[in-house]
Amino acid sequence: QLKLEDYKDRLKKGEALNQDQLEAVEKYDEVVHNLEFAKELQKTFSGLSQDLLKAQRKAQRRESLLKLEAEKKKLRTILQVQYVLQNFTQEHVQKDFKGGVNGAIFLPSKELDYLIRFAKLTCPERNENL
Repeated sequence: QLKLEDYKDRLKKGEALNQDQLEAVEKYDEVVHNLEFAKELQKTFSGLSQDLLKAQRKAQRRESLLKLEAEKKKLRTILQVQYVLQNFTQEHVQKDFKGGVNGAIFLPSKELDYLIRFAKLTCPERNENL
C-alpha cells in the first residue's frame, strides 16, 4: 500500500512511471478495498477462534466435573459396601443373620463366615481416636 501511495504521489508530481507502475496506481482503490476486507476477515477469524477456545475450555470444565462426580459416586458406593460389610463383624448383627430375625435374612453359618472374612480383608479397622 505504501509503495502504491508513493507511485500515486510521483504521478501527481508529474514524474513518468513505467507501465507496471501505472497499472498498479490504477488498481490502488481495489488494493485498499482488498486490504480492508482482509482485515475484517482476520477479525472475524480471530473472534471465531476465541469463541472456539472458550467452548473448548467450557467443555473441559464440564468433562472434569463429570469425572469428579463419577469418582464421587464410586467412592460413595465403596463406602456404602464397606459400611455394610463392617456391620457383619458386629456380634449382634451376626446373631440376627444366623437366626433370620430383626429384618435380617437367614444366612447359613458358612456363608456368614465368608462375609465376615471378606469384611475383615476389605475393610480397614478404624482408629476411633482420629
